Amino acid sequence: MAAALRSLGVDARIGEIPGEYCPGAHSVNARGAKKLMGVGQRLLQHAAHVGAVVVVGGSDRIRRVLVPVYQALGLEWDPATAGSIQDEVPGVAWGQAERAILDHFAASYDLQESSLTPEALELARQLEPRHRPAARAETDSL
Repeated sequence: MAAALRSLGVDARIGEIPGEYCPGAHSVNARGAKKLMGVGQRLLQHAAHVGAVVVVGGSDRIRRVLVPVYQALGLEWDPATAGSIQDEVPGVAWGQAERAILDHFAASYDLQESSLTPEALELARQLEPRHRPAARAETDSL
């Protein structure tokens, strides 16, 4: 991801920066000062998920949302650490960022576009209520 962002002209680096939101060693930042991307993972008995959120633009909106959340949770966070690709390289469009990321991964992996089957989507619809916060408390005791 850092290499893909560098191809757009961002001084992208890997690592946690002091005061970032959702801190993590695998965050991608700009200049060691602004978080641009976070990585999250979830491991279960028979599954694993790794995902990332890249902020292309609108870092001001990220700050507006996170300031009251972090205050309510009583967590330390420096809003100045929330950045975006567009803060670093004005004019980069969402599609350009998407293309840079896909091109970078396509250089190393055989990417194939795919969709979930209708059966998988229906199963997800059926199981979704079990993953709501109120339902989770009920199923945790099972």
